[in-house]
Amino acid sequence: MFTNPLMEYEKTIFSVKVAILSLATFFIIIIGHNIYKRLFSRRSLPKSLPWIGMDDGLFSRARTTVRTLFHTRDLVLEGYEKYSKQNLPFVLPNVTTGPEVIIPMSQMEWLLHQPDSILSQNEVNRQFLQADYTMLHPRVVSDTVHDDVIRKELTKLLGDYTEDVQDEIDFAFRKVWGVNTNDWAELPAYHTMLDVIGRISNRVLVGMPLCRDEGYLKPSKEFARLVVVQGTIISLFPPLFKPVLAPLINFFDTQRYRKCAKYIIPLIKLRNSAPLGDEKKKNDYVQWSIDHSRRKNDPSERTPDIISKRLNVVGFAAIQSSAITLTNLILDLGASPQITTYISIIRDEVLTELSAERGVWTKAALARMVTLDSTLRESLRLWGFVSRGVLKEVSHKNGVTLPTGEHLPRGTKVGIHAYPVHHDDNYYKDPYTFNPMRFCSQEEKLVDGLANSGGNKGTALVTTSSIFMPFSHGRHACPGRFFASQQLKLVLAYIALNYDIQPIASRPANDWFVGSQGPPLEVRVRIRRREGTV
Repeated sequence: MFTNPLMEYEKTIFSVKVAILSLATFFIIIIGHNIYKRLFSRRSLPKSLPWIGMDDGLFSRARTTVRTLFHTRDLVLEGYEKYSKQNLPFVLPNVTTGPEVIIPMSQMEWLLHQPDSILSQNEVNRQFLQADYTMLHPRVVSDTVHDDVIRKELTKLLGDYTEDVQDEIDFAFRKVWGVNTNDWAELPAYHTMLDVIGRISNRVLVGMPLCRDEGYLKPSKEFARLVVVQGTIISLFPPLFKPVLAPLINFFDTQRYRKCAKYIIPLIKLRNSAPLGDEKKKNDYVQWSIDHSRRKNDPSERTPDIISKRLNVVGFAAIQSSAITLTNLILDLGASPQITTYISIIRDEVLTELSAERGVWTKAALARMVTLDSTLRESLRLWGFVSRGVLKEVSHKNGVTLPTGEHLPRGTKVGIHAYPVHHDDNYYKDPYTFNPMRFCSQEEKLVDGLANSGGNKGTALVTTSSIFMPFSHGRHACPGRFFASQQLKLVLAYIALNYDIQPIASRPANDWFVGSQGPPLEVRVRIRRREGTV
């Protein structure tokens, strides 16, 4: 039978057009649903719950949700004043991970006592960073290995590392801030702190000599540096598109991991081949992970691939938050009219406690240096990295009912934001003022120079409460805060002993992005080495 080639061609073209149109329609439906759900949907939340920022104008919910990209701070403060202080819950939109039901402080105990089967905090953290896509391997965030290794190994051994960390701090500052006692040096605050923290974190995580190898150090400290931005971009796409687009968005971090893996994977293979009970085995993250997997009798947890990926993620958690914290602190001190007094108070206490230990840096001496704790607590109170304090997701299939009677369906975010609490004058006098001695028992006497050495008491940096939540609060408070505290206190002590910071006219405002904030990353400060310290 004769077939017309032209007709066959036209049929083929028609079929292709239909397929393209169908595919385009499918994608339009998926994208349209994503936009509707993100900007217009109430997410099945009770109608009795008020949404902050809403008005009677057209597309009010959508406009308010888009505002959360750069104005979450304003919305959180407005909701806190309007509803939380009246003991009422409200809805805070979030353009990336969906609306959050913010409950008043009176419901904090109820929130903390809900079991993980009802409210899950880990799920909120996973979604915030889009960790399934940004943290190299889904297992890194879905199991408890990280927490186990950090709590049972790293935190337990902190006292053994005090001298090593101090040695690395001295090496890092001499390299990064220099030793010129005559001239002021203008340096980028964040980038220099990133270098310092990258070095001292890796001194503990991988040890010498790798912590001073620039080929390893650079990708290690820069891994996931912009993860909040990357996670936000990924979260805006429908789930169907994420597996395809996420690798493109994370391309540079993947390359950084591969550079680190060239150093770490051979090391892991060498350790795995070492005989059990080797008395000369190293004391670092790689070895802790191997030992943990053997205790759990789980060989899959000691593969070079999974350990190397966990190491990069632990490094990210240890380095980025501490680098940002120290940058904030340097700006706070530099902008304080009493910078000379505050640095002098810190320096005197450090020298006193060191003298009591005959000049040796010990865990006990560091614990007694409460002005370090207070200064860091105050900066974290003002500039916690994330606005949320305790935020959880309803995980029970039947949802949960708030103490005020509202029923929340499964998948709803519910909790309390820290930022407005940290800036509430009912809890903190002059809450927007940086007062580094705020958490010391002899605050006024210290500033006036009347306090006796050794007579001061204070609250440890790692201590959380319902009104101090930079590390969150409750049983899911950050397990790495003890390690972070050691690093931060030792760095602040070193700065007070060895450097002057030139006062700055005013503190640069932090930049907000959805529910996170950070100092301007390119801001520069002027520093100079103190005479007699070289």
